[in-house]
Amino acid sequence: MTDGAALLWRSELAGHPRDIAAWRALYDYGTSALPRPGAGLADLHVILTHAVMRDDAALDARTRQMEELAREGRYPSGSYLPELARGFVAFDRGDYPTAIAALAPLARQSERIGGSRAQHDLIEFTLLKACLNADRLEEARQLLVTRRPGASGVPVAGAAALS
Repeated sequence: MTDGAALLWRSELAGHPRDIAAWRALYDYGTSALPRPGAGLADLHVILTHAVMRDDAALDARTRQMEELAREGRYPSGSYLPELARGFVAFDRGDYPTAIAALAPLARQSERIGGSRAQHDLIEFTLLKACLNADRLEEARQLLVTRRPGASGVPVAGAAALS
């Protein structure tokens, strides 16, 4: 679930077309194998599939479940994932200013979901792409300047033009 959704999302950020059949397969898997929230890392990727497949009802239900678990102190990521979901949905729908508003305060807190740098980059790269798509180039440049160093580069379509 995690690697597949991350790969598809990052592929799109890099400028490749959406593979709706692959997203559908991950969505179907996520809904059957992970019907309720439990671990932030897996939930992040289930959220992505719900956003891409435009299953607002499932996303709303999962978000409410995560918020309830967080209120009860039984969700280590707290309110982070429900807030992140709003940003991913806004991005997927092309509402880049709303995506930026939701993701910017969360980008430097990605350790709250666990996982590897690839998952953390997923959040930062989505924010970067939202800035590029919203023509907020100075904010995009600032994201690149303050980014943690890493060997993978920044595979986001349009980012190279900022240097």
